[in-house]
Amino acid sequence: MPDRREFLGAFGTAVGAGLLGAFQPKANAAGPQWRQETLVLDVAILGHTNYDNEVGATNLHPDYAARTPGKSVDGFRESDLRGSTFYFEGLIYPGGTIPTPKETDPNGIDGVNWDFEQEPMGSLFDRGWVIINNKGDGPYEKRPDPHLLGHADYYTGGVVGPDNLTPTDMLTTVGLENGTPPYDVVTRSVIGGTGKYATASGIVTQRRIGRNTSKLRGLDLPYGKEPPSPNFRLTFELLLWS
Repeated sequence: MPDRREFLGAFGTAVGAGLLGAFQPKANAAGPQWRQETLVLDVAILGHTNYDNEVGATNLHPDYAARTPGKSVDGFRESDLRGSTFYFEGLIYPGGTIPTPKETDPNGIDGVNWDFEQEPMGSLFDRGWVIINNKGDGPYEKRPDPHLLGHADYYTGGVVGPDNLTPTDMLTTVGLENGTPPYDVVTRSVIGGTGKYATASGIVTQRRIGRNTSKLRGLDLPYGKEPPSPNFRLTFELLLWS
């Protein structure tokens, strides 16, 4: 007569083999897999939402802090702004919506080519740190570009508002941003998202495509007046699990 322990051992082995077989993927079964997707978005920055907090700046020139008429430009060019924080919002459109600018003035400000004449498909929220350093006397080393190190959320499931607080489809990126043309083309990391982008990773390339009719609040330096707000075209190269 078989020993009880032998019987239980055999039973357990059989059950274990059955469970393993049930959970083992079939060799010819179509299952989830990674796929690549390219997504192009246009963004118009809303200048009135821009806010820079200069309290944390490393070394502000007195003329910069005082916004002294006639001396503001010198104050900007002699300040180390690292440590300042920023925040702004924007409206998202399908890629190709905003036309290519036709002209650029001597200060490097692209021509205005967008007047918000089309309904947006979503909202951008961006925050982070200013990393410009225009101060060159030791121990400082100048780095005028790029301007920002940011964390951005792109909500593509509609404009965020009281009736749409957290749109389902969102992408998040981190990395460098902005700069003076032609140094304003940057590549950042895609670190996740929600909805159909919940498994997203990859990269996004951001390019300036002119400016819009909203004024960029608080950024009168170094131009002497608030410039038009920039537009960007973003090309996402995504890796998605489906």
